[in-house]
Formats: sequence, structure tokens, C-alpha cells
Amino acid sequence: MRVLTEAIIARLRKLPARDDARRMVSVIPLGSIYWDDEMPDYLDLAKLSEDERNAMWRLFGIRFKIWDGEVLSTDDQAFWDAARKDVPTWALFHRLALSADDRDACKQAEGDIEKEFEAFFGDADQVELTDKGQGLKEFSATFDLTKKPNTEQ
Repeated sequence: MRVLTEAIIARLRKLPARDDARRMVSVIPLGSIYWDDEMPDYLDLAKLSEDERNAMWRLFGIRFKIWDGEVLSTDDQAFWDAARKDVPTWALFHRLALSADDRDACKQAEGDIEKEFEAFFGDADQVELTDKGQGLKEFSATFDLTKKPNTEQ
């Protein structure tokens, strides 16, 4: 079973694990940490379709579940196994456990990101979070710019 297209496989094959990879933080789309040898550069990402990018984001999401010790659903496990068979050298597949330092950095990043979202969306009149399935979520916020600010303190 093939779950990744040739286009994404070609890009991910260019991303083997490196010992000198730097840990990074992604606010959107990941909301967590990753390493710079796991992510295609912006131009390569832009050449992928939305479905191809979503397949890659799904793999990151599955890895987050693995890091948290969750039992994967049958669908997630099959997707993971098929992708790993297609591109076993991709760095993402080589960091399946976090060191204590990485776990602390992950918790810190996720906490900071949550605070950023709360600050940004705190004044929204409506916030919607939609589960797109396969570990993907979409959010939208509506701000009524015509209402008068609350000046009572």
C-alpha cells in the first residue's frame, strides 16, 4: 500500500537524519518541536499539493502520539508503516523517543504556543476548531471590528 506520492517521497528522501540537526519550534502547522533535518525547505513544500503536505503533517502527528506513548489506531499504524517503507531514511522516522531535555523543550514549546494562541484569539468574538480527520485540525477566528471597545475598568 502506497500512502505517499512520488513527489513527496522524492523530497523526503533528501532529508536523512543528521547528528548536527537543530531542534526547532513550529507554531503552525505542528504546534510543537521538530528538527531542521526533518522538514523540506519552503520552496519544496510550496511545490507539494495540500493533500501531500497534509500527509506529511499527519506523519508528524503520529510521531507526537508515539512520543506520548499512545497506542496507534489501525489506520494510523498502517499509514505510518507504509510511509516508513517508502522513505525509511527520512529523519522523522529516526527520532521516535525524546531525551529528557527534548521532552522538557517539547512541553515548554507547546505551553508557549498555547499561550500565544490564547493571547491572539482571546479577543475573538468567535473561534471555531474543526477536526479535519487524520490528526489534522483547522481553526478560524472572527473579530467584530465594528463593536465599541470596552473602556470600563
